[in-house]
Amino acid sequence: MKVALIQITVGSNFDENFEKSKKFLQDSLNSSPDFILLPECFLFLSSKSKILIEMYHESVEYFKNFSKINNVYLLLGSIPITENDKLFNRSILINPDGDIISIYDKIHMFDITLKNGESYKESDFYSPGSELKITKVLGHSVGHTICYDLRYPKLYRALAKKGSQIIVVPSAFTHTTGKAHWHSLIKARAIENGVFILAPNQWGVNNEKRVTYGHTLIVDPWGETLAEAEDGEMIIAADLDLNRVRECQNAIPVLDNDRNFD
Repeated sequence: MKVALIQITVGSNFDENFEKSKKFLQDSLNSSPDFILLPECFLFLSSKSKILIEMYHESVEYFKNFSKINNVYLLLGSIPITENDKLFNRSILINPDGDIISIYDKIHMFDITLKNGESYKESDFYSPGSELKITKVLGHSVGHTICYDLRYPKLYRALAKKGSQIIVVPSAFTHTTGKAHWHSLIKARAIENGVFILAPNQWGVNNEKRVTYGHTLIVDPWGETLAEAEDGEMIIAADLDLNRVRECQNAIPVLDNDRNFD
C-alpha cells in the first residue's frame, strides 16, 4: 500500500485553507499513492471562533469527487462537522468510488493548561465522540484516532485487538507538547500494538496563540520510521508492507497475552 501524508499550516481563513488543501492533494498524486491523508483541522483552526460545516458541504463534495477522479482513498484528517445541534471534530474516510466509508468523532477533548501559560479547551467548541471506528483500505483494517487521542493507549490497544493493522492519527499537535512527546508517543503506540501508525501533523504558526509541531510520521510495527517530514509544508510518502504487522505481532505476541486490570 502506497501512502502519502500531507503536512500544511492552517489558520482561520477557510477559503485559503481549502485552496491550499486542493493544491497539496494534487501534488500528492506525484507519488502514485493508494491512500492520501490530511491532518486534523486542515480547513479551519482558530482560537477565537468556530465554523459550522455539514456533511453535504461543498468542500466535502469536492473531496469525494477528487477521490473518485483519481482512484484513491482519502482521509480528511478532521473537519468541524455540525450534526443534531452538536459540533464534532470529525475524520472522514472516502474510498475510490467517492463514497464516505467511515467517520470518526474525536473522543478525547484537548483540555490542558501548561506551565508556560499555554491553555486549550477543545470542549468549549466540540462534543466528544464515543465510538471506536475501524474500516478497510485495500482490504486492510484501519483504525481511527485524532491527535490528543494519542495519549490514551487503551484506545489503541482496543483498535489493535479488533484487528486494526494501521492506525491513523491526523493531528494539529502543538509545538510545545510535540517537541516533548510526539516522537515517543507515536513510536510507543506502534511498538506496543505491532501496527503501522500514519500521523499527518500540521506545522507552523496557525494563529497568535498556537504553533504546531509538524514532523509528520510514518512508523512501522517495529517502531522504525519509514518517513518523517522536516520543518515546512510538504508531503511524505512510503510503501507499506502489511505483512510486517503479522510478523511483528507473532514475534512479540502482546495482543494475545494482553490482560485487563480494570
